[in-house]
Amino acid sequence: MYKKILGFTILLVVLFGMQSVEAASPTYKTVQSTQLKASTQKGAKTLMTVKANTKVDLLSKTNSWAHVQIGKTKGYLSMRSVMPLETPIASYDMNEVMSYKGTDIVSISGVSYKIDPALKPFFQKNGTALRSMIVVPKTSGRTLTGWKQLSFFPFGQRASSLVIDKAAASRIDSFHIPSTNFTLTTAGPLRQVVANAYAHYPPLDDDKQTLTLNGQIEQLHTAGEVQIAGKGTIERWDISKDTEYSYEIPVRYSGEVGFLNIRNTDVVVRGTSTLNVRTVAAPTKTHVLGGKNGVIGSIKPSKTIRGKKMGKAELAIDKMFSNVNEASVTTTLDTLNISYTKARVGDYVTALRQNEAAGPNKRLVNSATDLKDIVRLVDAVMMTKQTTPAYVHTSDRQLTVQTFHDHVDNASYSSQYARAVTAMVTDGTLQTIRFKRPLIEKKEWYVSQEKGQAFIYDFPVGLTRIVTIDGNTTRSLVMETKAVARPNDSQSRIELVSINDKPLAAYQQEPPAYEAKVVESGSRTYVAVRSGDKEWLRNIHFFNVDVNANHRTGGPVSTDKINLGGWKSSETVIFPLYDTKRLNNLTIQSFGYKDAVYK
Repeated sequence: MYKKILGFTILLVVLFGMQSVEAASPTYKTVQSTQLKASTQKGAKTLMTVKANTKVDLLSKTNSWAHVQIGKTKGYLSMRSVMPLETPIASYDMNEVMSYKGTDIVSISGVSYKIDPALKPFFQKNGTALRSMIVVPKTSGRTLTGWKQLSFFPFGQRASSLVIDKAAASRIDSFHIPSTNFTLTTAGPLRQVVANAYAHYPPLDDDKQTLTLNGQIEQLHTAGEVQIAGKGTIERWDISKDTEYSYEIPVRYSGEVGFLNIRNTDVVVRGTSTLNVRTVAAPTKTHVLGGKNGVIGSIKPSKTIRGKKMGKAELAIDKMFSNVNEASVTTTLDTLNISYTKARVGDYVTALRQNEAAGPNKRLVNSATDLKDIVRLVDAVMMTKQTTPAYVHTSDRQLTVQTFHDHVDNASYSSQYARAVTAMVTDGTLQTIRFKRPLIEKKEWYVSQEKGQAFIYDFPVGLTRIVTIDGNTTRSLVMETKAVARPNDSQSRIELVSINDKPLAAYQQEPPAYEAKVVESGSRTYVAVRSGDKEWLRNIHFFNVDVNANHRTGGPVSTDKINLGGWKSSETVIFPLYDTKRLNNLTIQSFGYKDAVYK
C-alpha cells in the first residue's frame, strides 16, 4: 500500500543559530498552558495566556522561540511549549510507474510528460536513481509538476541515496523509503518521510536498515527496526504502534527532534549526546525516559507530555542490567519486594540475559511490573509437568516440531506476535526462554536417519521440555535424546530417542489414499486435496509442486472459500497455486505422517 499526506504549506527552519526565516507552516499546538509574548526580549509584554492543546499557526521559529498567530493576534511562544500536529499518511488506489531516461521527457505509465523546469536539476542530479519509480504524480496538462507521493521502490537495481534540491523538495508531498540502507539529503524542507522497515516481522541481522537523513524533515514516520543517522532537524517523529515485535532504534543523529511521539510500548529509542529532543510523548504514564532500558536512553527532553523519568524501581532495574548475575537479580527482587523462588534465581538470570533489551521476538523489561511478570512466567515454565500432543514432521532431513497446530490459522501465523513465551528446559535447567513469539510455535532441527536411528544436531542431551505459554494456555512436549559413541571416534552423536515417550517412527505413519485436482476460482487457481482420513487431513500443513525442471513451489493451507465441484468441504483442504496449473510431483506434508506424493 502506498500513502500520501494532506497538502500543506512549507515550514522553513534554520537548523542551528538564532536566525529566523518567515514562512507559512503546518499547524502546531501548545503542549502546556503558556504565555504569548509580544517579543522575545526579556520582560516582554504578555499578550494572552494560551491554554494547552490550542492550535496555532507557526510563522517562523528559532532554536528558542516560535513566532505564531492565534486568530488575528501574533506573538511569541517558547519552542518548548509547542509541537507540530501530525499529518496522517493517506493511501491511494492508483500508483503509477515513472520512467526517466535522461532527457527532458519522463514517462508515466507509458504516457510522455515534459518535466517542469523547476524539477530538471533534480532529475539531472539523480538520473540513475530515478530511472524507474512508483509515484502518484502531480501534472498540469502534459507537464510533470511534482508528486503527491514519490516512493523510492525502484524497479531493477536499487540506488542507496537521493539528493533533493529546494525546488524539488517543495514539490514532494510524501517520500517513501524502502527497507534498505538509504541516505536522503535535502536542501529544502521535506514535508513527510515514511520508512516502514520490517513493520510486521523482525529483520535478520544482515537486513537491518540504517536511514541517514540530512537536512530538514518536517515529519518522519517509522514502523519497525531502523537506525537513524545524519544531521539536521526532524520537526516531528512518529513511531508506529502497529509493529508486532519488540525492537530498539539506535539514533546516531546530530541535531534536534522537535517532537518524538512513541506509540509502541515495546520500543526503545536510544540516543546519544549529539541528539536533542525538545518534546517527547511515551506510550504510558509509567513508561521510562532514561537509563539503559529507557525510552530515549541518555537523552533528557525539555518537555514530557506522557511518560515519566526513572523512579526507584526503574533505577534498580537499570542498575541490575549493568551486570546481570544471581547477586544483582536477588538484590533487585528483594528491593522491589517481588516474590520469587530462591532455587530458580539462576533461571531468572538466564531469562533476563536473553531478554534484557528490546530486540526481535523479545520483551522490553523496564518496570517492576515487567520484572514481576518475567519471574511469574519463568516459574510457570519450570513448574509445567504435563505434556500436550506433539505435531512432528520429518522431510528432507529436517525435523519440524510444534506444540500446536490448526491449519485454519496456518496461512497467517508467521506475522502474528503476542506476549507469548517459548522455552526449553533440559533436565530441570532453563536453556532458553524468549518472549513475544509467534502464537503457533515451530521448531526445526537437522536430522539424519541411519538403520532406524535418528540423529539430531544442535540439541542438548537428556530430557528436554519445550513449553509455550499464550495467555492462560500452556502447552508442552518432551524430547528425549542420548549421546551415542561414534565407531573409532572420540566424539559422540546425539540420538533422538522419543517425543512424548513415543519413538520417532510413531510420527511417520503411511499417508492414506487421497485425490487431488486443480480448481480455478475467479482469477485464482488452487489445488484441492480430498481424503476420508480426517486426522491426516486435519494435520496437513504444506504442499510442494514442480513448476518446471528448475523451480519447485509450495505453500500453506488456504482458508479461501471456493467451489469444490461436488467435493465435501469437510473432506477437502485447498492450497493457493500461484506459479503453475499442473500437479507435477505434488507432495503433501502432514504432521505425524510420511510425505504423500501424487503423480
